[in-house]
Amino acid sequence: MKGAPNIFINSEHQQQFEAQGYVKIQFLDDEQIEYLDNLFDELHPELPKEGFYAGSYFPDFEYKKKASDEIVKTFTKSYERIFTNYTAFGASFLFKIPSENSDLVLHQDWSIVDEQKAVAINCWVPLCDTNVENGTLMVLPGAHNSNFPVHRAPTLNFFFTGNESAVMKHLVPMNAKAGEAVILNQSLVHYSPPNKSNKIRKAITAGIKTKGAPMQFFYKDPAENGSLDVYDMDEDFLIKFEDFEKDIFQPPAHGVKRGTIPYTLPQPSEEALKEMIQGFLKVSGVLPPKEANFLNKLKKLVGIG
Repeated sequence: MKGAPNIFINSEHQQQFEAQGYVKIQFLDDEQIEYLDNLFDELHPELPKEGFYAGSYFPDFEYKKKASDEIVKTFTKSYERIFTNYTAFGASFLFKIPSENSDLVLHQDWSIVDEQKAVAINCWVPLCDTNVENGTLMVLPGAHNSNFPVHRAPTLNFFFTGNESAVMKHLVPMNAKAGEAVILNQSLVHYSPPNKSNKIRKAITAGIKTKGAPMQFFYKDPAENGSLDVYDMDEDFLIKFEDFEKDIFQPPAHGVKRGTIPYTLPQPSEEALKEMIQGFLKVSGVLPPKEANFLNKLKKLVGIG
């Protein structure tokens, strides 16, 4: 991220993260996986019948605090092995009950630090092997803030809103084994399909940011055009929403307004977005699908493969 100090100890991981917006790394051992799997069962004695759920959406603060503290404590050994100049700021369980409505829509996470000076990271760690059938994480390589800077908030559209289909066809599934981590820039465009298997898909999301970076939150007043309100937030504000689906669209109760900045969301046309996507893929080092299809046809013609 431009202006942000390195956050990975390994320089190759840092370079991949900057180019692609994500890195996949072995993260937990078998004992840690078992502990967190049992913790999930302890904290969720009754499960809903369908859908996708994030622990941070729940109203019970004590539940959210216990889950966050226990996950961060378990992750600390891995954090110390992988990251430098970092602060951990919380974690929660993510789970998908087998059902058609257990997908998570195409999105980018909120801008919660000043991304000109710092970086915020989402460590996505499944507790079971994942694939497209059971709802693995899928990403658009290169589609993160250093390649296309935007502010992100619940009250803002995404830069691709209305053209989601142009993005979806280029997503790359992050099929991960239990205990692997997909460590992604929170600005990276991502999605996860519904769980069509016959078992619950358990995973964890945990946050890492540049050490000392203040937490922030953007709010767009519907009565104002061309501006965003900026709030200073507590370190644990992500688990303090009482009615998550309502509260995130209001001025934050657990924040202090710092000021207002001018901002108009970039909204490229469908054709411009398609060109941008090819640019994201090239910058990331991932072969654009059109080129891949051409090479596959060429291989067939010359009898290769």
